[in-house]
Amino acid sequence: MTRLTALLLLALVAGCSSSDTKRRVSPRFSAAEVPAAIAESEADLDAGRYEAALERLRSAKNTPDLPAEQRQAVQLVLERAAGEVITHSTNASDLQELTDIDIPRPLAVEAGIRAAHLLFEEGERMKAFRLLRKLDAKFPQHPRRMQAASLLYEVGKDLASDDGSYLLIFHYKNDAPQVLEYLVMNHPSAPEGDEALWLLSQLYEEANQLDLAIEKHQDLILWFLGSEYVVRSQAAIPRLRMAILHSPEYDRSQLLLARAELETWLAEHGSTAQPELIAEVRRDRTDAIRRLADSDLDIARFYERVDSPKGATFHARRAFDLAREGADPVQIEEARELLQAVQTEGSNP
Repeated sequence: MTRLTALLLLALVAGCSSSDTKRRVSPRFSAAEVPAAIAESEADLDAGRYEAALERLRSAKNTPDLPAEQRQAVQLVLERAAGEVITHSTNASDLQELTDIDIPRPLAVEAGIRAAHLLFEEGERMKAFRLLRKLDAKFPQHPRRMQAASLLYEVGKDLASDDGSYLLIFHYKNDAPQVLEYLVMNHPSAPEGDEALWLLSQLYEEANQLDLAIEKHQDLILWFLGSEYVVRSQAAIPRLRMAILHSPEYDRSQLLLARAELETWLAEHGSTAQPELIAEVRRDRTDAIRRLADSDLDIARFYERVDSPKGATFHARRAFDLAREGADPVQIEEARELLQAVQTEGSNP
């Protein structure tokens, strides 16, 4: 026997010994042995040996040809043991196993929720998320959905605030949208739904996925009209619309929509919202007006190039009016000079 083989055998024996230490109960019983197994398990429960009792009872329940009366007796004690393990265990793996055995659904779900909490506390956030997702799939409309939703939000929020990375190239923050999107899609009545949508909008904006950011703000306004975030989302949408735009001559409709949204916001919240937010919305409104003036200036110059005095005059005049409203002296002067030029050209056929 080689040295390597001997070491492998020793490791195997040690592993088996460790496993035996953890679970020293018989893997199977005869029907005649089940009453004694029940009694021994009850003694274990009274002594606080909950995991050992549960393992024994799971084995006893699988005994072939067990009379119905004894099977029911095993089940009753098994449920008691499962409840004790759920209450006292700090081993997420043991608790997760309870979601796959034949115990009442409320107990299985409670075990899964507690396991997910432990995983979250251990820093295993995506494992906690996957376990909660599994519970939703296995036990639709289970009785602990509110607790599951709250934990999903905590997992997503924790990931969103984590600037660290793993495996050198992956960022924890990038996992947050998956968790939060699952929350808002599968737990629409969660109390933290508005906070989840707001957080998603911030994450998408940070990632320059501005269309998605607008979508989350719109969802927040639609589904959580009484939320404290609604006023901020209403202010954010037109700002993001303008952030998407690259060329004023092609995006005038979106500029007009953004301006209308900003003016509506100021009419409704311009005297009640936080001063900093009001100032920001006013700046955005001015930005929209100045961009609209730039759009008209570009269009006026186009009509001037193609020798269309009427079109050039119309857009130059509108650009001048908008520039004055936007109060940018340089833009006002530019619009004034263009208007005078096209008016002069229009009067000289």
